[in-house]
Amino acid sequence: MAFLLDDMGVTNPAVIGLATAASSAAVVIGAVVFAKADRSPQAWLPTAFGLSALGFAVIWLAPNPVVLTIGAVINCLGSGIMLPSLLTLAMSKLHYADRGRGTGLWTGSFFLGQFISPLVVLALTPAVGTLANAVGVLALAGAVATATLGLAARRRRTATPAPIRST
Repeated sequence: MAFLLDDMGVTNPAVIGLATAASSAAVVIGAVVFAKADRSPQAWLPTAFGLSALGFAVIWLAPNPVVLTIGAVINCLGSGIMLPSLLTLAMSKLHYADRGRGTGLWTGSFFLGQFISPLVVLALTPAVGTLANAVGVLALAGAVATATLGLAARRRRTATPAPIRST
């Protein structure tokens, strides 16, 4: 956020902090929405990835700092839904006795991703011209992930189980 806002000429730390705080609050709101809604984590994933991709697209195309902040809020709302969805799905695949280690590995991987993702975006920037265009690459990748998850969810809903044959 700070670098994107700086690219738009915003250098006031209070404004940058407020924009960052607003988007960070959206993560919490997304997590509350996940907790309160009666949907499975798998059902949430296309929505979560879609919101994140939409937010990245708005950031990418933002003509001014206000629109950029709105894009960040949309992205973080999706992230707030995505994080507990992914964690819940991952833990549901583990035996009860392994969930502590699984949570630790998941959390460690998450924070490793938090460290690596800005480096990836910065590495993309020279290839695509601007930091905003690098975020656009993330928007396109998120759109592909959304479409893939949506198709997989649709296939699961329409699949009919094969009849069980006794021998």
